[in-house]
Amino acid sequence: MTSDAVSRPDDVRRIRGRPPGPGVDLLARRETLLDAAELAIGASGNEFSLGQVADLAGLTRSAVYAVFDDKNDLIASLTRRHTARITDHLGAAVTGAPDLQAATRAAVEVLVEWVENESSLAPVLMPQMHRGVGHSAITGYLETLLEQGFATLGSDVRAAGPWARALIGAISVTVGWWVRERTMDRDELVDHLTSLLWSGFQGAQPPSDP
Repeated sequence: MTSDAVSRPDDVRRIRGRPPGPGVDLLARRETLLDAAELAIGASGNEFSLGQVADLAGLTRSAVYAVFDDKNDLIASLTRRHTARITDHLGAAVTGAPDLQAATRAAVEVLVEWVENESSLAPVLMPQMHRGVGHSAITGYLETLLEQGFATLGSDVRAAGPWARALIGAISVTVGWWVRERTMDRDELVDHLTSLLWSGFQGAQPPSDP
């Protein structure tokens, strides 16, 4: 080995596709692979392969396996990435709303917007969310919002649990249909979903004493 090689180790570029080792930022590599996975899913849907992800990231399959156990592990990590983004947007939208009805609409709009913007990723990630990967964080925001609604109406706040989960399911199915059919614009869709939810709030009010 020459003296130059010893004196300038930081200048020596790592061989393309070499698995992570000393000097490799594993967090940065994970993000690179997740970015590549999003591209692979956009091209191939749920049929994407880890080899495809490696090619798009400019790495080898061994480099992918150094970060993720398998394809399911990668999808779970990608689900957590998008769950964090959704919950951040939900928190900002709900906090900035002037009243409960506006907060309800804002939450619906965040979820609709994500499914629309991530129309390739949503069919792959939503089943993971429903199975619990990152799901609790999203339902936690919705559950809190619904609890406030039920409390305001004097209704049983325990209903917030099933309502939050049913809402996510309804939105994912409805927006999946809407993305294909486009029978109305997004604002109209959000209005309809919000009206449906708000009508449910009204119907959940306890009967008034005669």
